[in-house]
Amino acid sequence: MKNSMEHWNGSQMCVIDTETTGLDPYWHEILQICILPLDQNIKPRKDVLPFYIELRPEHPERIDPEAMKVNRLNAAKISQRGFDQEKAKDMLREWYDKLELPFTKSGNYQKRIIPLGQNFAFDKAFILHWLGVEMYNEFFEYHYADTMNTAHYLNDRAAMHGEKVPFSKINLKYLASTLKIPHEFGHDALQDCLVTAEVYRTLLLRGLLG
Repeated sequence: MKNSMEHWNGSQMCVIDTETTGLDPYWHEILQICILPLDQNIKPRKDVLPFYIELRPEHPERIDPEAMKVNRLNAAKISQRGFDQEKAKDMLREWYDKLELPFTKSGNYQKRIIPLGQNFAFDKAFILHWLGVEMYNEFFEYHYADTMNTAHYLNDRAAMHGEKVPFSKINLKYLASTLKIPHEFGHDALQDCLVTAEVYRTLLLRGLLG
């Protein structure tokens, strides 16, 4: 498969980010989601557009005003223009087919997406609630990469070797600033995906260079 690292074994790494109506995946919902495919250089693939859409909340009465202050999204407008959540599932399936991932040697199932995120455990909970376990497992690998976990590792590695810990904080804005990665944060899912990819790429290079 083109654009793939050998150890991905035909799977596709994608940066994933969501913006939500609150913090509880069993009560709140996804307002915006981006799934950005990466090539073997941890750069966005140029031959496939990201899956980047807004979802119309089924329970607008549950929208947390404090969450809207943080992500700065206009929930009222998204409620009008966003895609129906069931329609969005069909759109995800159509987009996934465009990745043209290979099937396993047995032909039992198609290779899946390796998620990369900044605190992906948060996003995963919301995506699971939206798609359901069966559909989630159809599209996504059980393992994932995470910039926060990578920064934790580099901090622990430095401490174990008696070196200065490189990151006093591990939020995305701080990591991007410390690594001198240009960024603008308006809590847009696509923008956050682009920054997360570059942070992860830079952390990988930092690890290789010691």
